[in-house]
Amino acid sequence: MSFGGVFGVYRGGTYDPGARLSAQNAASQAASARGLVREVTKDIERLLMISEALWELLKEQHGYSDDDLAKKIAEIDIRDGKLDGRVSGDAQLAKCAECGRPLGKRRATCLYCGTPVARDPFQR
Repeated sequence: MSFGGVFGVYRGGTYDPGARLSAQNAASQAASARGLVREVTKDIERLLMISEALWELLKEQHGYSDDDLAKKIAEIDIRDGKLDGRVSGDAQLAKCAECGRPLGKRRATCLYCGTPVARDPFQR
């Protein structure tokens, strides 16, 4: 048997002063997570709307078809070696255009020869 008090919780005859605080902390963290999920959901919905608008402009002004888009999506999806509907950030490291050695993910220049690195703006 357990029941809550103002400062703690009795469980099976044992008083646990931290139990109430832990429950309040868990409730606060859950509320915070729900708020974050709402924000991320709004961001995703806005990005979907922007993507849809851009696609409609490309279709109207440049004559692309939905089939063109589907082919390009599949091409991008398979770049990481898996056709799974997502792009992994674990794709192979790019190589330096000057010396051919692997580039780090965040460096502005090649570690080996100092050549400036041109980054893909969509790199994950």
